[in-house]
Amino acid sequence: MVPRRPFPFSLLPWPEPPVTIQGFTETLELLAADPRLRGVVFLVSGLAAEPATLSSLRQAIIRFRASGKHTVAYLHDLHMWSYYLASACHLILAPQSATFQSAGLRSEAIFLKDTLALLGIEADFEAIAEYKVSPDTFRRAQMTEPHREMLESLLDSIYTHLLATIAAGRNTTADHIRGLFDNVPLSADQAREFGLLDAVCYEDELPDYLGQDRKPVDLIPWEQARRLVIRPQRWTSRFRIGVISIEGMIVAGPSRRPPFPLPWPLPAIQAGADTLVRQLRAAAQDKTMAAVVLHVDSPGGSAFASDLIWREVALLHCHKPVVVYMGNRAASGGYYVSVPANALVAQPTTLTGSIGIWGGKIVTRGLYAKIRANREQVLRGKSAALYADTAPFSDEERARIRAEIGAGYARFKARVAEGRGMTDEQVEAVARGRVWTGEQALTHGLIDQLGDLHAAVDKARELAGLDPRRHVRLVPVPVPKRYLRPTVPVTDVAEWVNACLQLAQERLFALAPWMIRVHD
Repeated sequence: MVPRRPFPFSLLPWPEPPVTIQGFTETLELLAADPRLRGVVFLVSGLAAEPATLSSLRQAIIRFRASGKHTVAYLHDLHMWSYYLASACHLILAPQSATFQSAGLRSEAIFLKDTLALLGIEADFEAIAEYKVSPDTFRRAQMTEPHREMLESLLDSIYTHLLATIAAGRNTTADHIRGLFDNVPLSADQAREFGLLDAVCYEDELPDYLGQDRKPVDLIPWEQARRLVIRPQRWTSRFRIGVISIEGMIVAGPSRRPPFPLPWPLPAIQAGADTLVRQLRAAAQDKTMAAVVLHVDSPGGSAFASDLIWREVALLHCHKPVVVYMGNRAASGGYYVSVPANALVAQPTTLTGSIGIWGGKIVTRGLYAKIRANREQVLRGKSAALYADTAPFSDEERARIRAEIGAGYARFKARVAEGRGMTDEQVEAVARGRVWTGEQALTHGLIDQLGDLHAAVDKARELAGLDPRRHVRLVPVPVPKRYLRPTVPVTDVAEWVNACLQLAQERLFALAPWMIRVHD
């Protein structure tokens, strides 16, 4: 659901909201159940989605194919990622004017240390560890070897997955697809000749091409077909599975969504700890929710806010199963909040991990000197100017900052070790700020399985012990309007009762005869 925009932005002619993965999946499930339907044509035009999202859409198409119905992809945009999606279909078609213009992966990093120096600005950041390169944009002039090594590994993993997936869909080899991609651009006729396309035709020719015995098929647009689809009857469970989304930068306070699109690189959506804590507590107290799926698509953010969310996920886990579905990224704080869950599900191209901490400040002393602006300050307290932008950290201050970051890193690793059942040494081997793809994360034990939201829901249903023959509704967990107290972990209650029983068996006590309480 897209939130209502505030006045006066609600009066503007905004475009229709994009199709959601859940909406796309539910539509295909409806079509798969209609016995009158022979197949679906997917018209791919203006596609803008990240790899893990495309993987989810692709898996929905594959499940639809399992119903025995035909699938056709008609591509207006003939590029690598649209083709990755289309390769899930039986047939791939394109108009004659289409050109396969781009293929391959490229990652680019910008370094602004020297640029900032021209302005008299210095970035004074500390990070743990060598792969935690988030602040390098501002504090370095070029890429470090660990940074390059990590990018090479990520691109290798994603490209290998992409080539293998396309090759399997087109019944060929990954080397064959790689060779074709290395020789773009390719015209539509060339793409057909080399087996990338099944036919070249215009959209108006589709009914004849897909018809049989010279009888064209009847293609009905979804806007019209949705009124004609037969909806299957099914038994519905009285229990539900709640869905909570952690999207965007993790921040303290409430979740926020701007009323209009923001220019890159400003974060469009902010996942606020206050909002998410309330949702997680509501899910814990809702007896109709048998399990919760936590959809995480976040690069992280505030370490403090991440820890607050982590605690509530851990408390929720004590009451009912929690399954995390990772979208395009669940890294750093996004991974931090995920680890208490019963199971972690990710796409092969999901970016996750990044177990590390960084912090510091921007120093503008040189900028003020350049513009001949004199700043004078009066302080009380030795640490009053610790994070002030007037000067870099002193040696003593830097030692304290490193100690703070080190404590945060140790806490992060402890959370991972506890949640994933790993030793500190095992966590350290895959931590140090390194980012992994979903496939790599599975190999290193950072997640439990590869799959989409559908797989995460199946896992939640299994863990909750729900009848697989009954339909279970997915419902978004609303944000309560009133304050909810934290739920007490069941294990803590059991331990409290056990401690009382043990105390009753004691023979000697050091116990005051009364309790002293101080009230305001």
